[in-house]
Amino acid sequence: MCLNGKRGLVRERQAILRLVIAVMALAGLACGPCNLLSREQPTPSHQVAVSTEAAGQLESRIQQNLSGQPEQPFILRMTDAELTSLLGTKLAQYDESPVENLVVWFTKGKLYATGRLGNVVPISANMYVIASPRIQDGRIVIEIEKLSAGSVPIPGFVLDAVTRSLNETIYETQLDVEITALEILEGEAILRGYRKQP
Repeated sequence: MCLNGKRGLVRERQAILRLVIAVMALAGLACGPCNLLSREQPTPSHQVAVSTEAAGQLESRIQQNLSGQPEQPFILRMTDAELTSLLGTKLAQYDESPVENLVVWFTKGKLYATGRLGNVVPISANMYVIASPRIQDGRIVIEIEKLSAGSVPIPGFVLDAVTRSLNETIYETQLDVEITALEILEGEAILRGYRKQP
């Protein structure tokens, strides 16, 4: 598949995710008073410092690992600060990012993310995601365990749809690599794998 075709699929999935987020926010408004939108969300046990330097370091390591020789093993380490910084940098490229103040961290074998939904509908709400990344058939897949906008827990069928869309997008970015190991440590994730033959 050509690069433009991949970008088109990614844009389509982003549009679907924006629609899902909008529906979640509207459901929050329909379910009760506005104070429902200020539910307490998980917080990291440590400061996650965001910087363009951390984003650049992670992006550079990703490029190095993906540009190696086929069958050459790689180890990619990323801290919560690096991943948060990289995602924040990418989201800042949009005129109206659907998520603001994004913080991502690793702990207890899981990936956590919090932020503020905005620019999707006329309201904004705190959101959080708790997910379990794992390896399946040489690829990273993510199971979303919990997704919440404000105090509105998201129904199972929406979680399944978001999980499926997210995993399809992740799958397309991993076409040239085989992941052999994934460790989620406190504040850090470590990926091991190798580049496939073209």
